[in-house]
Amino acid sequence: MKDHDSMKPRRKTFKALVDIERDGDGDGWVTLDCFSTGLSRSRFYGIKRIGGLLTLRLSLSYLSQRFPIIENSESQWVQLGVASHASENSVEASVVMFGDNAEPVVLHIYDITPLTLSRDEYDAFMLADASRAPETLITGILDVSLQDAGQLSVAAYDVGQGNCNAIIDKFEHPRVFFDLGWAPNFHARTRPPRQPNFFSCDYVRVAPVVLSHWDMDHWSYAIARSKYNPKSLTTRHEFNRKALARFWIARPPERPEHQVSPLALSFYDALTKTQLMPGISAMLLWPDNCTQIPFSEGWLEACEPTRQTPADRNNTGIALFVQPKGQGPAILMTGDADFPSIPSLTSNRQLELAGMVAPHHGSKITVSAVPNPKPGTPMKLALSVGKGNEYGHPAQASLDAYKAAGWHGTAMLTQDRQVCQGDHIDEHAHGNILLKFSVDAEDPKCGCCSVLGGCLCMTPSTAPHIPPVAGVKPRRLL
Repeated sequence: MKDHDSMKPRRKTFKALVDIERDGDGDGWVTLDCFSTGLSRSRFYGIKRIGGLLTLRLSLSYLSQRFPIIENSESQWVQLGVASHASENSVEASVVMFGDNAEPVVLHIYDITPLTLSRDEYDAFMLADASRAPETLITGILDVSLQDAGQLSVAAYDVGQGNCNAIIDKFEHPRVFFDLGWAPNFHARTRPPRQPNFFSCDYVRVAPVVLSHWDMDHWSYAIARSKYNPKSLTTRHEFNRKALARFWIARPPERPEHQVSPLALSFYDALTKTQLMPGISAMLLWPDNCTQIPFSEGWLEACEPTRQTPADRNNTGIALFVQPKGQGPAILMTGDADFPSIPSLTSNRQLELAGMVAPHHGSKITVSAVPNPKPGTPMKLALSVGKGNEYGHPAQASLDAYKAAGWHGTAMLTQDRQVCQGDHIDEHAHGNILLKFSVDAEDPKCGCCSVLGGCLCMTPSTAPHIPPVAGVKPRRLL
């Protein structure tokens, strides 16, 4: 009886934030991040947060043929009619989920109309009432995590089509994460054979996370699993407790087009409910009117769009420069930010780079703004990308631009996996890329089993170099 009831045709109305990723060929992908249970303000209980979450994804051209309104709805809210079964003129959309148990689910969109949020809802997605963390607290959190780290390096971990980097110590232990991403179910085929355990070294330090921006593929490792409910047409996400048990540093939105999505807001709420110190939650929001936050081994930088770059979430997040003891060349981690939006690249003529994690999985960049590496350094360029991704990353034009700027012969893709040296576990291959500050520096080496057991081991500097190859866009079904 229960199974029969769950198969009944159902319809539901959601409020959805529209995110469009165009591919430059007149098409792209649409993500509709939805909620059905609205915010309400009570004089006794304050704001009741959103519920009834659902995230849908489908081809832009496919959706716009039936609903042309979507073409001009980027970063706008719409009312979305969703059904469990197809009807005349409805379009299919895939449900976005996380975790190995995330079964594929297809729903049907039968209506899209413009929507204006209530003031309480708008303020919630802008994090308008959220407290900002003091700059000194953020600096202190980073400095404590980097104590006694010894010689530093940077890791670009293989997470499929997503991003997770880290400052690592002389034993390969992550001390500060930059993003904690993982490929969602629609990019499951890009994931490495074994999921890394980023918390296997927590006994050394519980590494904080600097979140470049709020796109799901940069923080979704924090979601342990998702479960779809066919009766309510909603998805429930269970967060990884160890992911919540650390500080997260992120920027709040500054403009309406930067607002966080319902899925991201649910994650933000989970962090704010996790108290790590008396009166201090796991969520540390960037202070207002702050351009840089220095720490002992580098600095965080607020990205700001220019005329060359769109004023979207990608270019309004955080970039991370690592510069041990404030001396010598730095290594840059960009997230999805294009180069003109990273102020130090244009304002600091003395800045030199020994390595870099390329923006946005090797996608389109401002070619004229690619920074040059310092000759005589490792000049390593890492591109965090998943093979067979649906965007065709990395782009050939970007690979050509990096080569022309001097990043030739050392560019590597996380999708190009090699068998882990010294690992006796069957089929253990990964694309974790090591970025060092000096050619003569020794590779970090774990003296325990935590790095190896967590699949956090780095590809040795002496491993054969695999030249990067541009991605190919697969044929689209939805």
